Amino acid sequence: MRPHARPALLTAGFAGAAALALVAPGNLVMRLAFGKLDDPALGRQLLLTTLGVLLALATVRYGTRPRPLSRERGPGGTVRPARWARAATWAAAGVPVLGFSVPHLLWGLGVPFGVAGPSAAGLAELHDSPVYWGLLVAGPVTGGLLTLGLISRWGQIVPGWVPWAGGRRVPAGLAVVPAATVGLLVGQYGAMMTGCLAFGITRTCAPEGGAEVLDGSWAFAGTYPVFLAWGVCLLGAALGYVHTRRS
Repeated sequence: MRPHARPALLTAGFAGAAALALVAPGNLVMRLAFGKLDDPALGRQLLLTTLGVLLALATVRYGTRPRPLSRERGPGGTVRPARWARAATWAAAGVPVLGFSVPHLLWGLGVPFGVAGPSAAGLAELHDSPVYWGLLVAGPVTGGLLTLGLISRWGQIVPGWVPWAGGRRVPAGLAVVPAATVGLLVGQYGAMMTGCLAFGITRTCAPEGGAEVLDGSWAFAGTYPVFLAWGVCLLGAALGYVHTRRS
């Protein structure tokens, strides 16, 4: 195979996987969130998501198969992740903190960062909400710290202080399944809402109204592309973990 064909095939494989898993399913996350499990489109959306995941795994396998999977060994037989896997994981940990937790922290403190109109006046109501601080501010930070386990020693070997399991290998599925699931959910939601922002809020995106909250509030609108970037980076981190464990 020609040298330039390999990067082209890898690019096409990952682009096709992203299109199938994140863009094509459309409002799958909204259907699941609102319990619309009897919708006839649900089966098609789940099938497209599954095909996208399988294509991504096949692309990773193709990209690593011709080369020996030898990696620098660490303590306890752990494997040092590839550079691209570390970059994807750090991005997956940092994007939700900088793009979601920080703005919500400012809004909770009453700072009208990128917020205008009636939305700015309602920021004071957020200050005393434990759900707001726990879910929207601390939640992404906690998720980011857990994401770093995909490139850390404790993501491959259970720490010794854990009763009964200390020193054992972490089952690959225990790390990959949650990361891939969250990546698909937030990525699909971000892809749908980013498309709505690009082409105008439609009834599909805001069936019960509420689009007026975005008027003049660019920071509110900016959280939607953050979901898309977070999902893409998190899926890349999950694939990087699979690549590391195959080593």
